[in-house]
Amino acid sequence: AHIAVRDQLTSAFEKAALQRGEVANRSLSPDAIEVDAVVNTIGFPLVGGPAGSMEGGRNSEIAKEILSSLNVPYFVAAPLLIQDLQSWKDQGIGGLQGVVLYALPELDGAIDAVPLGGLSAGGEID
Repeated sequence: AHIAVRDQLTSAFEKAALQRGEVANRSLSPDAIEVDAVVNTIGFPLVGGPAGSMEGGRNSEIAKEILSSLNVPYFVAAPLLIQDLQSWKDQGIGGLQGVVLYALPELDGAIDAVPLGGLSAGGEID
Protein backbone atom coordinates (compact mmCIF):
# COMPACT_ATOMS: atom_id res chain seq x y z
CA ALA A 1 0.00 0.00 0.00
CA HIS A 2 2.80 2.43 0.79
CA ILE A 3 4.12 2.28 -2.78
CA ALA A 4 0.74 3.50 -4.10
CA VAL A 5 0.56 6.27 -1.47
CA ARG A 6 4.17 7.33 -2.06
CA ASP A 7 4.04 7.22 -5.88
CA GLN A 8 0.42 7.93 -6.86
CA LEU A 9 -0.76 10.42 -4.23
CA THR A 10 0.52 13.91 -3.57
CA SER A 11 -0.63 17.02 -1.73
CA ALA A 12 -0.40 20.77 -2.14
CA PHE A 13 2.23 20.72 0.64
CA GLU A 14 4.36 18.13 -1.15
CA LYS A 15 4.02 19.85 -4.52
CA ALA A 16 5.23 23.14 -3.02
CA ALA A 17 8.14 21.39 -1.28
CA LEU A 18 9.11 19.66 -4.52
CA GLN A 19 9.10 22.99 -6.37
CA ARG A 20 11.37 24.48 -3.69
CA GLY A 21 13.67 21.44 -3.90
CA GLU A 22 13.04 20.52 -0.27
CA VAL A 23 11.63 17.04 -0.95
CA ALA A 24 13.18 14.50 -3.27
CA ASN A 25 10.45 11.95 -4.05
CA ARG A 26 12.07 10.48 -7.14
CA SER A 27 9.30 7.90 -7.58
CA LEU A 28 6.34 10.32 -7.57
CA SER A 29 4.29 9.82 -10.72
CA PRO A 30 3.77 12.91 -12.88
CA ASP A 31 0.08 11.87 -12.87
CA ALA A 32 -0.12 11.69 -9.04
CA ILE A 33 -3.47 12.74 -7.62
CA GLU A 34 -3.57 15.60 -5.12
CA VAL A 35 -5.34 14.55 -1.90
CA ASP A 36 -6.45 16.30 1.29
CA ALA A 37 -6.28 13.12 3.42
CA VAL A 38 -5.31 9.46 3.20
CA VAL A 39 -7.80 6.81 4.36
CA ASN A 40 -6.50 3.28 4.87
CA THR A 41 -9.28 0.65 4.67
CA ILE A 42 -7.14 -2.46 4.17
CA GLY A 43 -6.74 -3.32 7.84
CA PHE A 44 -2.94 -3.51 7.61
CA PRO A 45 -0.22 -0.97 8.30
CA LEU A 46 0.61 1.56 5.62
CA VAL A 47 4.03 -0.10 5.32
CA GLY A 48 4.46 -3.82 5.91
CA GLY A 49 1.17 -5.38 4.82
CA PRO A 50 -0.25 -8.42 6.57
CA ALA A 51 3.19 -9.84 7.36
CA GLY A 52 4.08 -6.76 9.38
CA SER A 53 0.68 -6.06 10.90
CA MET A 54 1.50 -7.48 14.34
CA GLU A 55 4.94 -5.89 14.56
CA GLY A 56 3.98 -2.32 15.33
CA GLY A 57 6.57 0.29 14.54
CA ARG A 58 8.75 -2.06 12.48
CA ASN A 59 8.48 0.14 9.42
CA SER A 60 7.39 3.30 11.19
CA GLU A 61 10.24 5.40 9.79
CA ILE A 62 9.13 4.67 6.20
CA ALA A 63 5.52 5.52 7.09
CA LYS A 64 6.68 8.68 8.86
CA GLU A 65 8.66 9.77 5.81
CA ILE A 66 5.71 9.21 3.45
CA LEU A 67 3.13 10.87 5.69
CA SER A 68 5.43 13.79 6.59
CA SER A 69 6.04 14.42 2.91
CA LEU A 70 2.29 14.57 2.23
CA ASN A 71 1.45 16.44 5.47
CA VAL A 72 -2.24 15.46 5.32
CA PRO A 73 -4.40 13.62 7.88
CA TYR A 74 -4.10 9.80 7.85
CA PHE A 75 -7.16 7.83 8.95
CA VAL A 76 -7.58 4.09 9.43
CA ALA A 77 -11.03 2.58 8.88
CA ALA A 78 -10.68 -1.11 9.69
CA PRO A 79 -13.21 -3.89 10.22
CA LEU A 80 -13.74 -5.53 13.60
CA LEU A 81 -12.56 -9.04 12.74
CA ILE A 82 -11.50 -10.25 16.18
CA GLN A 83 -14.83 -9.61 17.93
CA ASP A 84 -18.41 -9.44 16.72
CA LEU A 85 -20.52 -6.30 16.48
CA GLN A 86 -22.79 -7.28 19.37
CA SER A 87 -19.90 -7.63 21.84
CA TRP A 88 -18.53 -4.31 20.59
CA LYS A 89 -21.90 -2.64 21.21
CA ASP A 90 -22.28 -4.29 24.64
CA GLN A 91 -18.72 -4.09 25.98
CA GLY A 92 -16.73 -1.81 23.70
CA ILE A 93 -13.52 -2.69 21.93
CA GLY A 94 -11.86 -5.82 23.36
CA GLY A 95 -8.17 -6.05 24.25
CA LEU A 96 -6.63 -7.57 21.12
CA GLN A 97 -9.12 -5.77 18.87
CA GLY A 98 -8.01 -2.50 20.51
CA VAL A 99 -4.39 -3.25 19.68
CA VAL A 100 -5.21 -4.03 16.05
CA LEU A 101 -7.72 -1.18 15.57
CA TYR A 102 -6.10 1.62 17.61
CA ALA A 103 -2.56 0.99 18.87
CA LEU A 104 -0.93 -0.35 15.69
CA PRO A 105 -2.49 2.33 13.43
CA GLU A 106 -1.26 5.02 15.84
CA LEU A 107 2.27 3.63 15.55
CA ASP A 108 1.77 3.94 11.79
CA GLY A 109 0.87 7.64 12.12
CA ALA A 110 -2.94 7.46 12.02
CA ILE A 111 -4.76 10.29 13.76
CA ASP A 112 -8.05 8.43 14.06
CA ALA A 113 -9.07 4.81 13.74
CA VAL A 114 -12.70 4.13 12.90
CA PRO A 115 -14.47 0.73 12.93
CA LEU A 116 -15.62 0.07 9.37
CA GLY A 117 -17.84 -2.92 10.09
CA GLY A 118 -17.55 -6.24 11.83
CA LEU A 119 -18.69 -9.79 12.26
CA SER A 120 -22.31 -10.58 13.01
CA ALA A 121 -23.41 -13.50 15.17
CA GLY A 122 -23.72 -15.72 12.09
CA GLY A 123 -20.15 -15.04 10.99
CA GLU A 124 -21.14 -12.66 8.22
CA ILE A 125 -19.40 -9.31 7.85
CA ASP A 126 -21.78 -6.36 8.32
